[in-house]
Amino acid sequence: MNASDGSDEKLDRIVESLQGVNVTLESMRVSLSSLVQICDDQESRLRTVERWQQKLIPLFAILTFMVGAVFTEFLRRISF
Repeated sequence: MNASDGSDEKLDRIVESLQGVNVTLESMRVSLSSLVQICDDQESRLRTVERWQQKLIPLFAILTFMVGAVFTEFLRRISF
């Protein structure tokens, strides 16, 4: 066994380690890309919910007022 065999083994181990790191980084890139897509989808859904909320707030205000008016009239008629 000569000195070049030992350095070749070290280089082979370094290359193998770098390949392993490369695989790990690629896996992390794919996972991060997937998370970004999920976040974008959730943000889109949240915006849809917020739009519906803005549309429904006036309707709920009107319904609340009407229920209060009907209940008040009901109580007034019962009292007299």
